Amino acid sequence: MQRSDWFPKTLFGRTLLFITLIVVSGGAALAVIARYYAGVASENAYDQLLAGAAIDVAESLYVQGGVLALDPPVAALSTLSRYDLVYYKVIDSRGVLVAGYGDLPGSQGGLVAARQGAVFANAAYQHRRIRTVTIARYMPEQRKPGWAVVTVAQTTRARQQLTRDMSVKVWTLILLMSLLAIGASGLAIRRGLRPLAQIETIIAGRDPADLKPVTVHTPREISAIIAAINGLIGRLADRMTAMQRFIADAAHQMRTPLARLDAQIELLGGEIDRARDPAHLDALRRTCSDVGRLTGQLLNHAMVTHRTQAVGLESLELTGLVKEVLGRTIPLADKRDVQVAFQSDAPHVYIAGDPISLQEALSNVLHNALLHGNADEISVKIARTDESVVLTVSDNGPGIPREHWEAVLRPFERLGQNCAERRTGSGLGLAIVQEVMKAHGGQIGFAFPRVGGFAVMLRFP
Repeated sequence: MQRSDWFPKTLFGRTLLFITLIVVSGGAALAVIARYYAGVASENAYDQLLAGAAIDVAESLYVQGGVLALDPPVAALSTLSRYDLVYYKVIDSRGVLVAGYGDLPGSQGGLVAARQGAVFANAAYQHRRIRTVTIARYMPEQRKPGWAVVTVAQTTRARQQLTRDMSVKVWTLILLMSLLAIGASGLAIRRGLRPLAQIETIIAGRDPADLKPVTVHTPREISAIIAAINGLIGRLADRMTAMQRFIADAAHQMRTPLARLDAQIELLGGEIDRARDPAHLDALRRTCSDVGRLTGQLLNHAMVTHRTQAVGLESLELTGLVKEVLGRTIPLADKRDVQVAFQSDAPHVYIAGDPISLQEALSNVLHNALLHGNADEISVKIARTDESVVLTVSDNGPGIPREHWEAVLRPFERLGQNCAERRTGSGLGLAIVQEVMKAHGGQIGFAFPRVGGFAVMLRFP
């Protein structure tokens, strides 16, 4: 049988089942212990009666004419025979039976033990289980002075009945207490889970757009759950706000080139002078290129944002990845003669990262240098330290003024005409790089390593 066939699927059921198993196990153990001590108690009680009867028999012995005789104590023996059969025998110092049943089993310890006090034993007589007690009394008046041995036996039915009665009473008490404990536990669990049901009702009744923190008075243990839920709601609110802002900015950014594209098509369709058609077509191609580049960067930004949340980091070789990206990006320089230098202080450098996101980030850094910085000399260097790996992309372009370094890392931030970035830029390139570096636990930095040069540094842990 599979676990799912019988194991409760609710927290209430699982907790109550666990408590029930503990209570039942404890109750069973107590029942066994109660049965044992009930047997011991009944054994001790009837042994005291049996020993008293044997003493009465021994005290009823007397010597007449030098011969041992017995005046049976009827009262003592009748007390024992109320529920059981009673047997006895008396043997004088010569070993002669004076009274009783001669074949009745005696003490296994013999006369020596009986002289010290009552000796109890279990035996069988006439196909019945019996309990015997043997004591000895010194009789100096006999012709042959010596010890008389008295053995009294009783069947065990009354003992067993007393044990059962005591056990049943204790078992009934244990059962009632167990049922009370399980019932009280069920009520306590129900009451303890009530705040969770209240939280469920509050969250289920919320509008999806309502991302305010959950406010409800709960016990301290559940307050941690509320804090975790509110933390998640806060992160969701921040994420939704960022997405809404990004969608609004993207719509605004797309609207301008599309309007320009529409206007240029109108101009081209209404142009009378056909000699001006090539100029209009060139402008139309540039606008289409801007729209395509903006659309691609919007999709890349969405892809990077998704991968930072859904894809885990893996061990990858950074040197080979950088060479691959360089080989794909440098041809974008069109007709310009671009000199590229690559340097690494180790043949293979490994980091924990996402190869697709890193390729996109490095491509954007190189695109900025080629398309917006108009660089014709690019140097890529990988350096390792004890704590980090630094990837530096340097170029001979004018770079980004220091006062705009924070702005270029925000989406859709366009710089002025005097800056290196062209007005046709989307403002998403370095924002994508910033997103990728955050996902990798790294940092992006800028520097002017020399006059007439600019550097972008990607630092990985």
